[in-house]
Amino acid sequence: MLTVVAPAVLVAVVIAAIVLAFYDTASGGDATAHSGQVASPVPPSAIADASAPQRVVLARAGQVEVVLPVAEKQVTAVLFHSATEPGAVNMAPASGVAHNLASDEGGAAGTSGVDVGAAAGTRVYSPVDGVITAVIPHRIAGRPEGLEMVITPAGVPDVAVRVNHIEPGPDGVVPRVGTAVGAGRTVLGRVRDLSRVARFDIARYTNDAGNNVQVELLRQATGPGV
Repeated sequence: MLTVVAPAVLVAVVIAAIVLAFYDTASGGDATAHSGQVASPVPPSAIADASAPQRVVLARAGQVEVVLPVAEKQVTAVLFHSATEPGAVNMAPASGVAHNLASDEGGAAGTSGVDVGAAAGTRVYSPVDGVITAVIPHRIAGRPEGLEMVITPAGVPDVAVRVNHIEPGPDGVVPRVGTAVGAGRTVLGRVRDLSRVARFDIARYTNDAGNNVQVELLRQATGPGV
């Protein structure tokens, strides 16, 4: 879940940063002591780890098993919430992964979407076994911001797993439509830094900007499904 940051807010943030930098230079102080930014708990060495993570089940929905899309040691927080699309499919969070539940406007806690917090640049893996059926630009306030991928889970043709908040990795390779993917094995890309254009609810549970991989389950119009 996210809130778009207005351009005026971005300008105010830049001006505030300039004022703070001038104050620290003039006073001879340590600039990091006044920045107000809390460092990510994930070390850079963890982000650079190229080995495939251990397959950790995050949630289930009928025949669909969703695993963590990043290595468990790289997770900053997990927040389940309601997907905004019609036909959303609720997941049952796995007991082995610590998580939080966000209430919707009616006070109920939906679980058709989940934000998995991770630092920008963290390698992202497919959350399910299946086939990629769409790769399109992900848009925030009408602007393209990274990629959106849709995966049809193996054996469940009437469910779509949508993955957002990612971008191509350093090699620039993007999985194509029709590519078979393995849960926790196939690299989809990396976490995109969206902290300048959006504010994330998951940031309430982390000590960083709240960048994350968003996974949502939606029903498609074919097959018996879940």
